[in-house]
Amino acid sequence: MSERVNETDEAAAIAPGRLAAFSDGVIAIAATLLILEVKAPPAGEKVWPALRHEWPALAAYAVSFLVIGIAWIHHHNLFHQVRQVDRGLLLLNLGMLATLSYLPLPTATLGNHLTGDDAVPAAVFYSASVLVAAVWFTLLWNHLYARPHLLHPGGREVAREARRRSLVGPASYLLSGLLAFVSPVGSLMLNAAIIVYFIAGRRSPASRVRRAALTPAADSGDHGPAERTEGASDGAEDGEPSTAP
Repeated sequence: MSERVNETDEAAAIAPGRLAAFSDGVIAIAATLLILEVKAPPAGEKVWPALRHEWPALAAYAVSFLVIGIAWIHHHNLFHQVRQVDRGLLLLNLGMLATLSYLPLPTATLGNHLTGDDAVPAAVFYSASVLVAAVWFTLLWNHLYARPHLLHPGGREVAREARRRSLVGPASYLLSGLLAFVSPVGSLMLNAAIIVYFIAGRRSPASRVRRAALTPAADSGDHGPAERTEGASDGAEDGEPSTAP
């Protein structure tokens, strides 16, 4: 028990809000870097034919932007449950950020090779990269579930359910990677469909508020924890990476 307390004290200088803000900045930069590999039509060339030539890069950019966007939403929901930060959570969060900031590389690789001879390895590389990004969220939720002292009251049950649902992302991206050996374009389309599934599966903010109002915590007048738990539960239902990533 003393080791656990000391581990938490070592990371006490970094509050959950500060760690979340740092993560927001890294994720925003990673999302911005995606567009750099899409080439604008040069002067003297027809605009629409030039843009059609860039469709693989545009498609890869669109899917990757949504992957990072969903990862950011899931990360936001995860930190709604976090009360304290320990060294393990810091390291896992850094690993997740490293993977998300790495996504511009496989995105550019897929965009450059999707219609070429190396389309299969490019698509496999891309799906494998997104899969790794999704795995980090399973590791984060597992870490929190095993250390309930890091969570707000009631957060352990949320973490348990979120850990289970977070496996949907890696399993789906693994299937996408296998499909890449048959159809690289189909693999990218499956990745897009996975993201659409995560987005469509999210409840509206109004429905979250209505459900939170029915919780025991809300009945007792403690609205804050009830709404916080509901928000993270909604993130768990997304099943991502969350990105996810």
